[in-house]
Amino acid sequence: MSSDEFLEKIKEDNQDYKGKMKSLTFIVLRGKEQKKIFKWFFTLDNIDFFITFPYFKSKEYYCGIIEIPKNPKTDEVFDAVKNGTASTEPVKFSYHKDGNIHFKQSNFSADAKNKGEKLAKLKASPITDLNGGHLFTIWFEGLSKFTNLTKRKSRNGDQEVVLRVPEDIINFEVQAYAGPTQKSIDGQVKKDAVPWFQLTGRSTEGQPVFVEVYAILSRRSHIVDQNKNGLHVLVGFDHSKLKETGKVKSLYLFAR
Repeated sequence: MSSDEFLEKIKEDNQDYKGKMKSLTFIVLRGKEQKKIFKWFFTLDNIDFFITFPYFKSKEYYCGIIEIPKNPKTDEVFDAVKNGTASTEPVKFSYHKDGNIHFKQSNFSADAKNKGEKLAKLKASPITDLNGGHLFTIWFEGLSKFTNLTKRKSRNGDQEVVLRVPEDIINFEVQAYAGPTQKSIDGQVKKDAVPWFQLTGRSTEGQPVFVEVYAILSRRSHIVDQNKNGLHVLVGFDHSKLKETGKVKSLYLFAR
């Protein structure tokens, strides 16, 4: 499939939906494989949102805070397991309008001890302050650990957004950017890049928010061992100490 045909297929598979958007399920189609990757939920009449990862099957999920150097060293390694809080249940992250972000278990026993415990939290930029800023990155390699899509069932309010890729694609990176205007978010990945999906909304005060979601695809593996499956998430970017430390704080999720 040529690049032009690929871009046309993206547009064909992802027509704009009308009505209130309650959720989006992101799906990858690769040859005969149809896989559900993550689910994005929206808050009625607000711009708060959360994203869940119930479709990636792992024995443990690790959440924590990572400090990302502005000028990273090629040999620098971060131990996501050692520095994270473990969960045997799938997790979700919530991004609130005021910039408060946290990870919680998607499924937990609703008792007084464990009710809604935050596994990791961070204060980043409020959504309405982002001016083309990075909202989140979801990186995954391999599709075998993701749940199969058995039936398409988009309906008003709960929709599916599809990424159809060539059969030799093995590495995926989903990047989202937000800003107050369309112009503020265009070209964030690279000039003239076509987003996988676009969203618009307004805060309760009427401030517009534009979001573009890009899919960056690769035929090359980034995993060195035999387990060619992985899920990594970065969400929320705190630049408040960048001048002093040369680092940006972010929340992360890691699972294999």
